[in-house]
Amino acid sequence: MKDVSFENQVIKHDILRYKKNKLAQSLAILGLVFNCLYFMLLYAYTDKYFQTITIGFSVIITLVILLTTFLSSEGVKNYNKVYTYVLLVIAAFQIFRIFGYPLYGLRNKLLTVGYFGFYPTPEQSWVEFVILTVYLCASAGCLIAAAVIGWIQAQRFEKFSKKAESGEIDVMAAIKKLDADEQAEKQEAAAQPAENNGEVL
Repeated sequence: MKDVSFENQVIKHDILRYKKNKLAQSLAILGLVFNCLYFMLLYAYTDKYFQTITIGFSVIITLVILLTTFLSSEGVKNYNKVYTYVLLVIAAFQIFRIFGYPLYGLRNKLLTVGYFGFYPTPEQSWVEFVILTVYLCASAGCLIAAAVIGWIQAQRFEKFSKKAESGEIDVMAAIKKLDADEQAEKQEAAAQPAENNGEVL
């Protein structure tokens, strides 16, 4: 396997200037989708406990999380490390939420709204508790992955940008070197058949 040259590495990093970090953005959006699935089920419960003022605060917090997650997805797409920390905080909060309404509903056997045509009895509240927990954990997992990938890519982009600005790395020189190498390889390949034609087999 051919080793990747320094010039190839320079070009690869320079592409980051024009290519967005879509993987981190997509994972953050996926985390947002799982969060939506979570609250769509949670806010369907009609027990009086789920109709108190605390659920109003929960709705506000959910809206803030949705907006912040979307904003962070745009941030990591543009290699902003600050938003990776925001995503980690939101991920931690998603895990923390398991011990709020979902756990209360399980302990008091209130999770019986029905899902995918299945309507659990109070004794089967654990089924919807598992679903809520999976949604929250999946959301947290996607946000953590987005944060990690976003931070790594942002770190690479930041280091390269500093070197390019200081003149330590010359992108144009790397491009010219690669062009020269490519031309040399073409000339060598063109000369090879001519040499073989003079050989005695």
